[in-house]
Amino acid sequence: MLLKNLKIKNKGNISILTLAAVLVFAVLFLLIFDLCNIFIAREITKNASDAASLAVAQNVLFLENQNLNEMAGKAAGMNGCVLVECKCDYDEIQVTVEKELDFILIGRLMPGYSRVRSTSKTKIIYPWGEQFDYCRSYRFSH
Repeated sequence: MLLKNLKIKNKGNISILTLAAVLVFAVLFLLIFDLCNIFIAREITKNASDAASLAVAQNVLFLENQNLNEMAGKAAGMNGCVLVECKCDYDEIQVTVEKELDFILIGRLMPGYSRVRSTSKTKIIYPWGEQFDYCRSYRFSH
């Protein structure tokens, strides 16, 4: 008799413990899914910023300095990102792009942090520069 009463009293505790374990595992699964989205977006934005900075550097190298921001924006857009900043100097290009993320769990906990940014720099080496010493072996006439 005493054992039957003990079984009836403990029967509800296991279902509450099971529910708590399922909730913990669901939250962990959603958190891992969101973290994977961050790493994927980081790779995408890095590829987009590299492509945009190399495209702009190629045009600067060939002395085609028109529409550099438009070209960087187009290169970023082809990779699913948005151009944030494009700084062009004589010997260096710096491009920053960002991508908006759709979080499942993190977006509800921290609503303002749903973007990933990447920045790439490209150094331009001109063929008439000191590194190649072409100015000593070729004559330029005016």
